[in-house]
Amino acid sequence: MASKFYLMNEKQARWDLNRPESGVFTDPKGFGSEYSSTYLKVGDIWVTDNRELSQPELSGTILFTKKMYEVFQAFIRFINQSRQLVFVYQPAGIQTEYFADVDLVNIEKGSYRRGQRMEVPVKFVCKSLFYTEEAFKYHIQRSDKELRWDFKWETRFNDLNYVSFSFHNDGHVESPFQLSFTGYCTNPVVAVYQDNRLLYEVPFFLTLQTKETLAFSTFDDALYVEVNGTDRKNCLDFTRQNFFKLPIGASEVYFRCQTGKMNHIILSLEKYYKAV
Repeated sequence: MASKFYLMNEKQARWDLNRPESGVFTDPKGFGSEYSSTYLKVGDIWVTDNRELSQPELSGTILFTKKMYEVFQAFIRFINQSRQLVFVYQPAGIQTEYFADVDLVNIEKGSYRRGQRMEVPVKFVCKSLFYTEEAFKYHIQRSDKELRWDFKWETRFNDLNYVSFSFHNDGHVESPFQLSFTGYCTNPVVAVYQDNRLLYEVPFFLTLQTKETLAFSTFDDALYVEVNGTDRKNCLDFTRQNFFKLPIGASEVYFRCQTGKMNHIILSLEKYYKAV
């Protein structure tokens, strides 16, 4: 089974780069990692002064073999009409897809080769590391005689006012996340523990009504606290580190409140990888 490649735009529409009818991405490069370093000479040795991960660049050649010019023009239209591009990579033999936010910085007009095919070299600059997307949900719904719930994590809860999840970040860096919880509660708190040690704890000093949703994001380009779309950073204690990321490895994520129930919780996060 071969690796698969796609380009995806902001509308989640994909251009398939695995079929002769739409082009086949070949000779992929840039899926590892590269560092730039500076060194200081100390006697007869060199000591690392600074080491940073270089901005990734992806490249390859797209082969157009059927209706070559028409398909090439359709591909160009897809690129030009997209405001955002994501490169999607599924390694051979696994079901996981990895995503990277990219800009297409170079595309050469293809040359025709024997066998009637057009070869088009392309180059992308990555604006993120490769990442996977995961969404975890916890929901309690009461009926007259029963309590029902659904969740995707290993989950513990009681019938009062707290929920805890076990989470494992197998990425290469800490994971940013978006969190929302809905339902009547007072002063909700999110806390993260690792190896029985408290890493982060963020209280939100407010009261949510039954149909209100608190949304909290720690992505670098989207730091916010909102209630039903209205900014509520004023509910934070600014003596704390409020905007954090989930650590590498296993951790426990706790949600609790003083009164009420957070009966609907959604946590969306991205795991980032330096090489795939």
